[in-house]
Amino acid sequence: MRLLKGMMLSLLGSMVIVLGACGNTQQQSEIAETNGDPQTGAARKYETVMGEIEIPKDPKRIVATQYLGHLLTLGVKPVGAGTASLNQYFLQDLTDGIEDIGDDKAALEKIVALDPDLIIRPSDKNYEEFAKIAPTIVIPWGAKDVYAELREFGEILGKSEEAEAAIRRYEEKLAEAKAKLDGVVKEGETVGVYEIWAKNFWVVGESFGRGTRNLYTGLGYQPPEAVKEHIVNGGAGRDISLESLPEMAADYMFVTVYDADGGGDRAKEILESALWKSLPAYKNNRIYLLDINQFSAGDLISLEKQLEIQTNLLLGSGK
Repeated sequence: MRLLKGMMLSLLGSMVIVLGACGNTQQQSEIAETNGDPQTGAARKYETVMGEIEIPKDPKRIVATQYLGHLLTLGVKPVGAGTASLNQYFLQDLTDGIEDIGDDKAALEKIVALDPDLIIRPSDKNYEEFAKIAPTIVIPWGAKDVYAELREFGEILGKSEEAEAAIRRYEEKLAEAKAKLDGVVKEGETVGVYEIWAKNFWVVGESFGRGTRNLYTGLGYQPPEAVKEHIVNGGAGRDISLESLPEMAADYMFVTVYDADGGGDRAKEILESALWKSLPAYKNNRIYLLDINQFSAGDLISLEKQLEIQTNLLLGSGK
C-alpha cells in the first residue's frame, strides 16, 4: 500500500513538471511571436509576386542583388549587394562595409557565406536557389514608379516614414529646379533623352531611366510628339534610325553613349554626321552629352544628383 501510494505521488509530480514545462514553452512562444525571439526572430507573412512568404519582421542581414539605392535612401545598409549596384556613380561613397556578391547566379556561394535573413531580387530568375538560402522577395525591375518601389521597401523594412521623408525631400528639389528653370524651356518646345549603342539608336523611355523621370514626370517637360507614346508614363522607349532622327529629335537633347561592342565608334559617326549637325538642337547649342555612368541609376539619391546636372546644363543653354 505504501509502495502504491509512493508510485502515485511520483507520477503526480512528473505530471506537474511536464505541464509546467509545456506552459513555459507556450509562454516563450507567445513572447517570441510578439517581440521577436533573439535566436530565431519573429516572422510575418508578406505577399509577393511569387506568392505569400514568411519574412523577418526586422531583418538585420539583407542581401540585395539590385535596388541598393532604395535601401541606402532609407538608411539601410545591406550586408551584400550586386556588383552593378555597388558601382553606381552616386552611391559609391555610401557602400563601405557592403560585400560585393557579384551578379546573379555567380552570387549564390557568396550569399550563403553572408548568412542573410532576407534576400531582395529584381526578377524570379533562379528564385528557388535563392529561396533555399533565405526568404527571397522578388520586386520586378522597372515594373513600378520609383515612388511605389521605395514605398514597398519602406513597408518591407518598417521604414515607411523614412520613405515618405525621402520623397518629400526629392519633391522639394524638383520645386527648386522648376523655379530656377522657369522660362528656359518655352511652351511648345520639347525635351528628349537619346542613347547610342553599336547597333541601336534609342529614344529613351521613362522605364529605362537615364534621368527621364526628372525631365518628364518631375519637371513636366514634353518629348517630341512622334515618340511621346513610347516615352512617358513608364514607356520603354523606341529604337530609331538615323534617317528618322529629324522627326524624332527634340528641341533640347540629352545624349548618352553605351561604349561596349563599338558603341563609341558608332556615336562618333553619328555625332559628326551632316544630318546630326543639321538638327535645330545642334544649331542652338542645346545638345548635352552626358556621362552614362552618372545616369544609369534611378533611385532618389541618384535622381537628385542627376537633376542638378540637368538643371545646370539647361540654365547654360545658348551660352
